[in-house]
Amino acid sequence: MSIFHIGGEIHIMHEYKIEKIDVHHGRDGILLAEEYAPVIAKNASEGWRFVQLVNLSGLSQIQRRIDLIFEREIRGGSDKK
Repeated sequence: MSIFHIGGEIHIMHEYKIEKIDVHHGRDGILLAEEYAPVIAKNASEGWRFVQLVNLSGLSQIQRRIDLIFEREIRGGSDKK
């Protein structure tokens, strides 16, 4: 765990990662280019915590997507990815 002190307070540092999944609109509604559950599980196995899904399907047709946001504590040393 990375902890540093400022004015007697303890702060834990985090890093963030965004996984993008394309969204396609069909007759039956919104279709994702891939399932999000395996993406969340894969990142969890690598130490990332799922924080939020941001629905950006209302953007222009080329940019439609959902963003999965992950965080983890920053580790010191050479094991940081």
